Amino acid sequence: MSRPGPFPMAFFSDFVITGTVGGADATSTPDEVTALLGDDFVESVDRGQRLRGYDLAEFAWQRLSSEDPWDGLYAMVQAHRLEVPLLMDDLDRELRRAGFPVTEVAPDGLGCRRFVREDSRVGLLVDEGTGAVLKISTPAWFGTGPRYAAPVWSREAGRSWVEHLVGLDPDGRERWAARRGPGAAEECARWWWFLLDCCLRRTPEGPDRVGSPWAGLALWLVGKCRTAGVLDRAEATLEVAGRALLPPDETVRACLDAMPVSRAEVATRHTTAYTRENLVAVNRSRRAKALALAAGAQLRRGVREPTLRAEVAAWLELRPMLM
Repeated sequence: MSRPGPFPMAFFSDFVITGTVGGADATSTPDEVTALLGDDFVESVDRGQRLRGYDLAEFAWQRLSSEDPWDGLYAMVQAHRLEVPLLMDDLDRELRRAGFPVTEVAPDGLGCRRFVREDSRVGLLVDEGTGAVLKISTPAWFGTGPRYAAPVWSREAGRSWVEHLVGLDPDGRERWAARRGPGAAEECARWWWFLLDCCLRRTPEGPDRVGSPWAGLALWLVGKCRTAGVLDRAEATLEVAGRALLPPDETVRACLDAMPVSRAEVATRHTTAYTRENLVAVNRSRRAKALALAAGAQLRRGVREPTLRAEVAAWLELRPMLM
């Protein structure tokens, strides 16, 4: 493809604010992206991955087998392809004017500054020397808070701690945490997240995970992360669902219980504008979409209760219109 010509600033600011290109986002299926953006694209497909490009915009999907549906990996704007660089100062000014500023996080150590808009889960990589935006992508793999802070404890220490914890009963775990846990709240939050990460690295894959001692420890640590403020209710539920720590029916029930808004009241792209005044409604819609997708993935694991399957199907039908 030829190098793209000029793009309006609104194209880039809209992607940061909404996480979408023409309504297509990282959760859109290949058919949905085609319906929204057309068939003027280049694409590469193999058994497990699919990559599609529309000038600057790029979408990626993955699947475990040819019988599985394509699951979205990311949506990205390759700003480095621009003939005239997009300067971060100009984009930042536009985002502030719109009421959706981004937050700078620690640089990557490889010559890039990093910015994030956490509600839309959009991250930006910016050349440290020139100030030119290189890539804008969602979901961002970096951000603020304990989940993204570099651990101050060694992997060896973490492995030893979780190997000890997995053999303790709940009371024993509480006593151990009271002795070993850091005193400062911020450090304690990072510590719980570090322990959860170390535990998940040991938790077995596959159906044998549910009910295993490691899954039980992971569930306990998810609860501790929520108490420490690392995860809110929806995020904790998404961790449990994404890691398949509970049986499918229990997981779906947890996803539906964590919905921050009803289907009748949820904001959609047809009813609600991406404005600062609507940010609470927009973010509830985003959480609902994430939980609906997590619940939908459980259907493949074998949800038995018909009412749960029906409610998930209703949310999935609504999902393309959510924010």
